Amino acid sequence: MPDREVAAAYREASTELVLQREHERAALVEALFTGVIADPATLGEATRSLGLPANGPYLVVAAETGTAGGDALPGIEAALRVRAIGSAWWMLPDQQVGVLALRADQEEAVFAELRRHHARIGVGPLYGSLLDTPQALRFARLALTGLGSGDCGVLHFDDHPLVMLMAAAPIEAARMAQNFLGPLLALPPEERDRLLGTLETWFAAGGSASATGRRLYVHPNTVRYRLRRIETLTERSHSDPRAVLEIGAALHAVAARPGHRSAGSDPAQ
Repeated sequence: MPDREVAAAYREASTELVLQREHERAALVEALFTGVIADPATLGEATRSLGLPANGPYLVVAAETGTAGGDALPGIEAALRVRAIGSAWWMLPDQQVGVLALRADQEEAVFAELRRHHARIGVGPLYGSLLDTPQALRFARLALTGLGSGDCGVLHFDDHPLVMLMAAAPIEAARMAQNFLGPLLALPPEERDRLLGTLETWFAAGGSASATGRRLYVHPNTVRYRLRRIETLTERSHSDPRAVLEIGAALHAVAARPGHRSAGSDPAQ
């Protein structure tokens, strides 16, 4: 056989072997995310094939793709490898999801790399066993849902766990919001958004009217007036710890609704 034919046959065999290995790897990653791998023995084989360590911590990332089957995070696996962070990725029609193996002190490096991409990205909490990957993916997707409609950025589940839980139970969250904030939500849009924005900022400012006023560029007395208006509407006093807890939870339920804008994005302060 001529040398050229030998070389061509070798290249063809090599290409076929690479494609076979990529197919096997993709199947293993899918099995990991869907929970098909459920016993330690099979898990051990999978981790060796995927190049992931047997023990955590691990982190799951879910990124929304702009087009069907598109790559939301181009070059992410190689970029993480440079930082000594192993990962395995699963491409879906609308999402690119990955499991990352890292040390706890490498979280910031992961977020720095993710922020380089102009995409909507949700990140789940750290976890210890790859058998829990399906649940970690659920948390990452809840974080992705928690991003404002159309907003690009990175949202970590652990940064807003209550909002994430509200997103996981939208019907119950909507009922809570209506029960505790119904009269406020029924106001004309401009007044409703102004009062909700004030309430959100007041919680973020630790209940300080002065700090809230500085953030909203209004006088503290204006903040106090708005808070009294909210108390009248909701029939719940901000000096009652239980009422504050209920109003805070309901506010998170409102924040979890699709299309909700935070106080910082509301021009009507």
